[in-house]
Amino acid sequence: MKSINFFKVIPKQTAKSKFWLVCLLTIGVWAANSPFAAANANINWMVFSDVNKKNWSGHIQSYDPARLFVKSSIAVTDSTPKKILVIVAKKSGSYKLALNKLLEVFFQEKYAAEFEVVNIAGSEEVGRALLKQAQSQGFDLVFTMGSESAALVHKYYTNGPLPVVTSINKDPVTLGQVKSYTEGSGTNIATTTLNVPMDIQLNYLFQLNPKLKHVVLLYNRNHKQVVATEVKPFRKAMIGQGIRVIDVTVDSRDEAREQLEKSLPNAMDLLREIDPTLNNSLVWVTSSTAIFSNLDIVSQHSTGVALVSTNPNAVKVGGESAVVAIGIDRRNNAHLAAIYALRILRDKENPGDLEVGVVTPPDIALNFKVARELGLKIPFTFLEGASFVYDYNGELVRSFGQNVQP
Repeated sequence: MKSINFFKVIPKQTAKSKFWLVCLLTIGVWAANSPFAAANANINWMVFSDVNKKNWSGHIQSYDPARLFVKSSIAVTDSTPKKILVIVAKKSGSYKLALNKLLEVFFQEKYAAEFEVVNIAGSEEVGRALLKQAQSQGFDLVFTMGSESAALVHKYYTNGPLPVVTSINKDPVTLGQVKSYTEGSGTNIATTTLNVPMDIQLNYLFQLNPKLKHVVLLYNRNHKQVVATEVKPFRKAMIGQGIRVIDVTVDSRDEAREQLEKSLPNAMDLLREIDPTLNNSLVWVTSSTAIFSNLDIVSQHSTGVALVSTNPNAVKVGGESAVVAIGIDRRNNAHLAAIYALRILRDKENPGDLEVGVVTPPDIALNFKVARELGLKIPFTFLEGASFVYDYNGELVRSFGQNVQP
């Protein structure tokens, strides 16, 4: 094949236009060979909160839509900023919440840092290339968001040269990524978890309904992390207590609404046969996005029975809401993970020595509008320790433990 002289193909080229053409061609070659070119991903959904808009600036290059560059817009210290790589594996509102919390914490602590946030679109190949690139470009720390990116670093980057902190991921102990909650990983990876230990969840659950006999369990059967860290331990615990479990599953987020419309009414018919008053039953809503993003469907088909969730976000304004949630809010987990990152960067702590980060006590969310409609009595201890409370009108009156002004 003959080589092409681009300067002869386009007539009347000036020295200046030749320079810019070379630049454009260089960018094109770089983008085509970038590990992110094949991902077909973007990061434009990762927007700043109003608070962070004042303190941080971000930009996305048109030729690299999967990467967001974040810098402080206000000088917080005179020191050279640390470079932090943030890996996400897909588009998620949870990751947006987590990034905003990460930025808030670093600004409040006046710690100079620059962030590159990259969406690897679920590609291990892209993730591995990104980790290698971060190492060669002198990054100081890797921060992962979500279970997929956490699995990536555990699989391919254990004992790698850069320290890692995981955030808003499923339980690393249950998944076998670390041995215990108290020993730390012993590697370059510091971990956190979104899961509340099962014994603590059960303690709250039996306070809520001491006569519990039947549970409808809702989850995405193809969400491996949810099945491993929530579904299997919960089912085992229920069966151990002599409680019947009725599974209602979906295959994916795209198919969830249609599948719930078909399967949930059948499950509720069965539940009413074995417990006509529904006083000894509840519906357990796992943190599967496919489930809690369709709470309107779940609520419509679960009339008369309490919806209880592991995700505080399942308790929301109005009546189409879980009545109680016992879990960990994504922002609180991200806050803890940000503190871990600071302990490693600023305080020079070894990431492998840090215990699994568990938010304690768990975040309890309550909706008294739903509770009144069910005739359900909420234990006073729940209200005392609740992080999020919705009143009898379904309006938010407490957020992150602070009263909300009307």
